Amino acid sequence: MKSFISKNKLIICIIIFALIRFIMTENIPITAFPSQIYDDDMMVNMAINIRGKKWLGEYTSNTLVKGPAFPMLLAIINFFGLSYISVMNLIYILSCIYFIYTIKDLFKSKMSLIVIYILLLFNPVSFAFWTLQRVYRNGITLSQVLLIIGSMFACYQRRNMNIKKIIPFSLIAGIALASLWLTREDGIWILPFVLVVIAIMVISAILKNKKLNLKIVAYVTPLIILVISLNIVRITNYAIYGVYTYNEINDGYFGKVLKTMYSINTKEDIQYVTVTRNKIDLMYKNSKTLNSIKEQLEQALNDWDNLDRKPGDKQVEDGWFWWALKSAVENAGMYENAKKSNEFYKQVYEELKSAIKEGKLETGFSMPSNLLSPWKMRYFSELPVEMLKTSWYISNFNEIETVNRPSEEQSQKYNAITNDTSIQSGNDYAIYTNIYVQRLNFIGKLYKICGLMLTIISIICYIILTIYLIKIKRKEEIINIWLLLTGIGCSLLVLIAGVSYNQITSCFSRYYMYLSGAYPLLIGFWGISISKIVEILKKERK
Repeated sequence: MKSFISKNKLIICIIIFALIRFIMTENIPITAFPSQIYDDDMMVNMAINIRGKKWLGEYTSNTLVKGPAFPMLLAIINFFGLSYISVMNLIYILSCIYFIYTIKDLFKSKMSLIVIYILLLFNPVSFAFWTLQRVYRNGITLSQVLLIIGSMFACYQRRNMNIKKIIPFSLIAGIALASLWLTREDGIWILPFVLVVIAIMVISAILKNKKLNLKIVAYVTPLIILVISLNIVRITNYAIYGVYTYNEINDGYFGKVLKTMYSINTKEDIQYVTVTRNKIDLMYKNSKTLNSIKEQLEQALNDWDNLDRKPGDKQVEDGWFWWALKSAVENAGMYENAKKSNEFYKQVYEELKSAIKEGKLETGFSMPSNLLSPWKMRYFSELPVEMLKTSWYISNFNEIETVNRPSEEQSQKYNAITNDTSIQSGNDYAIYTNIYVQRLNFIGKLYKICGLMLTIISIICYIILTIYLIKIKRKEEIINIWLLLTGIGCSLLVLIAGVSYNQITSCFSRYYMYLSGAYPLLIGFWGISISKIVEILKKERK
């Protein structure tokens, strides 16, 4: 028996802690927000339509704004009569186990893997209010990130092995990447990591073999799956709505119009505002199609002005402007069907482009993403400061909590689609769930106490590993773990930079739900860097 336990210590620990984690999170309530018509309620309604074999439902201005991946998951959960809370917990647990499996060859000590696993498994963001209890898409990002990072690293480690050893991880990477891309519109932040790993593997294969081979196909499989997945959604949307797009923001004329509007330069510098009222007046004069909805757009701008950080200033911040534009176009009757709305945006785009070409409108620098505001010189000083604030926010696990609060009224459809229970004012359900919530918040407090300290220690450990890599001769002992940590760190910085940029340019974004993908990266960075240094020190003492 002792021999069996000793040989299977890692597997036994993985199972035990997985069961503990699952039981601790099993009975927390969902929190329904029917009033969040552009967020939670949109996801639930899309899931109900998918469940009813109506794809994303009747076409409106919101139908093709957000990706279908999370609503599809909700519909699948409902179809099999499963619990949303249970399934989300199970997905995260399995992604933690998978990640540990992909990095197991980096450590000689099983204890190192157990420590990393426990740190990831009890990540408080994975069972917090904004990322699990709300029926919204941000909670699945944590699992997607672990699957993508783990899979790509596993492919890299096996790059010189038989293709059969690479394909399974490449397939998982592709599925996870496609699901992330079809979950959020800002999933582009993970792409640099994926592209760099693929580029290294492809170049290495070409230099080694001097010719193309099947391994290269295995290396680029994640991108192939991503392209195929996007086109499947495009084809589906074309068949049902008549437009060949997977998302209006990133893949349609609406996104092109938005980016063109952002690029027009009027020499104004109003904080958080790119499309000023003066700029809109100028565009009315140069686009008869846009001018045709002037009344509706002016009203929409007045309405959305009341929701931003400076209500009543007659300007609409970038984070809200595109919603105002879409609602104005819908109120003008252009969303009767997808073809009509797409044709409207196409005409506006072509008219603005024509005016730019003729010199009637000046343009400046625009960002690659349609949702990012144009760069301004003062951001050179503002962005680093905001990135430090965001890093501090993440490292301290600020605002993260599991709650036991009543949901809004009319939440029956949330209970129905999730097969879970929300707390309602006047019922006694909160009495039974309170103990589970308190236990989880105790774990959250531990991460809040230790988070900043572990972040600092892990950075120091990474610096030490870098020094080891430069000075010692046996570089193969450290190179792979250093590359993994560098990839994780760079991905984390890209995500922090993106959210920080949105914070200083568009709308308040420093929420852990938008940063949910950062936490497994940070915790993984802690565990891997610290555990490896501990292993090295133990070895040197011997």
